[in-house]
Amino acid sequence: MDKWKSLESQLQGMFCEVKAQVEGYELEFKKQLDGEKLVVSVFVNGWIKGAWASVDPEGNPKHPEGRFWCPKKMRVWPKKRYAELKRIYGKKKADHMTALRVSCVLPAFSSPRALTAFYRKHFPELQFVCQNCGETYEVSCQACTAEQVGQ
Repeated sequence: MDKWKSLESQLQGMFCEVKAQVEGYELEFKKQLDGEKLVVSVFVNGWIKGAWASVDPEGNPKHPEGRFWCPKKMRVWPKKRYAELKRIYGKKKADHMTALRVSCVLPAFSSPRALTAFYRKHFPELQFVCQNCGETYEVSCQACTAEQVGQ
């Protein structure tokens, strides 16, 4: 089992937590309720700060901690409202309005699979931290496995 399948399986429970390290940052992936949805929240060094959600005009996070969060791009006006906008504002203005996009980063991923896909692409050097002994590992903690075998 590779580390990405391991991460996905560790996040399958109802409310679970996985700790990891990457580029000198401590990350915590916690499954939590967001309204009525179950999401995977990403805590960077134990925090989620609103300032980290800001992005520059190109859509890149302004703060380095924002790189670990879920990037979202959405239209200001959805395409399905195009006909209504065209009738009110005219074709040229409606085309411009539906072409506008907004970018942001959110501290929560919609599913464990979305989280693993993002981290596999952007942070392949991610290492997990064992909850019991604090050692870093790729797939499974060797220190805890050896300790369990010795008992």
